[in-house]
Amino acid sequence: MDKIRSIIDIFDKNVDKYDSWYLKNIDLALEEENLVQSFNLDGRGVEIGSGTCYFTKLRRYCIGIDASFTMCKVCKSRYDIDVINSIGEMLPLRDKCLNYVMIIVTICFVDDYERVVKECYRCLKDSSKVLVCIVPRESWIGRKYVEKKITGSSVFYTHARLLTGGELVSLFMRNGFNIVECRSALCVGDDCGFRCFLFVKSA
Repeated sequence: MDKIRSIIDIFDKNVDKYDSWYLKNIDLALEEENLVQSFNLDGRGVEIGSGTCYFTKLRRYCIGIDASFTMCKVCKSRYDIDVINSIGEMLPLRDKCLNYVMIIVTICFVDDYERVVKECYRCLKDSSKVLVCIVPRESWIGRKYVEKKITGSSVFYTHARLLTGGELVSLFMRNGFNIVECRSALCVGDDCGFRCFLFVKSA
């Protein structure tokens, strides 16, 4: 629980720094945005770890969920999007109420991977989808973030635990999901720094 509080505190105190990445890296952010949009998720959904709702705002009926109350306030005031101040391990939602869940560059910050995936399974309707986008640990960006974690040069990635693509797929498949497809962006040759995995809930 102390780790969760530490991470929440970091995001609460660094909203401007969080937002500045999108402003300083407009081309990269747009490439990520286009990739997320390409999956055409529809119906009612949530984004776990919505931050200031950069990706949440892309979907018409999407609700943001974030552990940082400050992030939630910014999201609500900026886009007038419904947001819930909560963590992915305890979603305040009823069973089988969602058509999709998005988890975009967030799963590396959660305390308990398994509980988050189980909560997604509980809240999703049968055959509904989860879109999970990660910076793979083995990618060119992932290697930079791991170095920043070791050196302490990133305020956000101090507590991050980056997954490989294989680890992510195994995590979801052992918790009742099947992998549908994977698409990538921010690629240097075959080395892609942003990968989105689409999973479907098994019946």
